[in-house]
Amino acid sequence: MEVFENDIFYDINNLALDKIIELLNEAKKISYDWWVDVLDVNISFARQKIEMSFKDVLKRIDDNTHFVFIHRKGHPAWEHRLEIGFRTMEAKDHFLFIYVDKEKERYFIDKYGLKRL
Repeated sequence: MEVFENDIFYDINNLALDKIIELLNEAKKISYDWWVDVLDVNISFARQKIEMSFKDVLKRIDDNTHFVFIHRKGHPAWEHRLEIGFRTMEAKDHFLFIYVDKEKERYFIDKYGLKRL
């Protein structure tokens, strides 16, 4: 039987919005993958990957946006990695996913003062 470690969630919602945007931009620059999904329940109950520029998805941020910074600890389908992004929490909900190598975790923790949830 495989034993999985729990993912580590960090609080970035307490950062000022300009710092969150700085963090997202930094993460994207060093990412090995990123994309945007949309969830429009008028069309489907499943998220759909869409083509949207990074600049345009950042324009979707407002006071209801839920930001995430997660160290994914591994699963049979993937290795450890950082998952950084947000969900807009709108009727037409946009999701940003940014994947970064786990070796950058300490850098982000130190620079942005991230605390575990």
